Amino acid sequence: MRDVAELAGVSLKTVSRVVNGEDAVRGELVDRVERAVQSLGYRPDERARNLRQSDSRPASIGFAMVDVSNPFFSSILRGLEEVAGSRDCLVLSGSSDGDPARQDRLIESFISRRVGGLVVVPSGDRLGPIAAEILHGTPVVFLDCEPCAHHSDLVRSDHFGGAVELTHHLVRHGHRGIGFLGDAPEIFSAGLRLDGFRKAMAELGLPIREDWMLTGHFTANRWCGVVKEWLNGLTERPTALLAAQNFVTIGAVTALHEMGLHHEMAMVGFDDFELSGVIEPGISVIPQQPRELGRLAAELLFRRLDGDVDAPTRTILSSPIIARGSGEIPGPHLGR
Repeated sequence: MRDVAELAGVSLKTVSRVVNGEDAVRGELVDRVERAVQSLGYRPDERARNLRQSDSRPASIGFAMVDVSNPFFSSILRGLEEVAGSRDCLVLSGSSDGDPARQDRLIESFISRRVGGLVVVPSGDRLGPIAAEILHGTPVVFLDCEPCAHHSDLVRSDHFGGAVELTHHLVRHGHRGIGFLGDAPEIFSAGLRLDGFRKAMAELGLPIREDWMLTGHFTANRWCGVVKEWLNGLTERPTALLAAQNFVTIGAVTALHEMGLHHEMAMVGFDDFELSGVIEPGISVIPQQPRELGRLAAELLFRRLDGDVDAPTRTILSSPIIARGSGEIPGPHLGR
């Protein structure tokens, strides 16, 4: 509809009125919109239109996540369910495991079940059947990751800014030699966190040692062994670590405890996890508020289902550091 409005030189509301057959539009504007519709091959989604023009509500919405076993995504699902439940709407969900082909099949399955809209954590930049659904008028909200090209609402955490703040936090506590542990950098959120770390270190005039950086896509259990092997192979160790994902943090915490370094090497994490405040020392983190991310995404989706045709919104949530002890272990440069 935005493309039609731009080509016809009219507002989104005018396009909406024309395609819905309302009378309060001048004949000349109707002609311009209809010519643009024909030129672009636009077709309204009759299913969504019927929902908006009646007193009914969608029976379900679809949520395509990466991995339901990750507490981050299961908490998002809980937030979605809270909003959807208040509208007597079910949330159909499934995991893509980061596989674009599996994501495509998941989206097609949702559409075949006539969901009213989609909340999607994209697996890569290729949108596949999601792009077609957007063109056909199905409301879509992207969550956590941001595709290269989209015309839909977005809700995500401040991955870049959070990594910058965590780096500054370690430096304020006397650390200059900081190691970075993160998920595979080609993942959207992981790449932004790595960029934030590099940016903060450069701004502070601190060296970035490539041998003090470790990235990859592993389970929490696998991360423990990877971190231990990495630390044991260093001739000189960093005095602090920034773990940029919850599974990475869990693995790194376990490794430090098994090596007896948990009171010696400072560590901060991006994203909270269960029992992070019970461990000794407690783990200092920037939480992502996944439940709130889910609620915001659901509210945006239902706003679209209620007929909102305003321009897409881009909501980025930031959170303060929760200091529990691990990130406040003093470094050798404290007070200098």
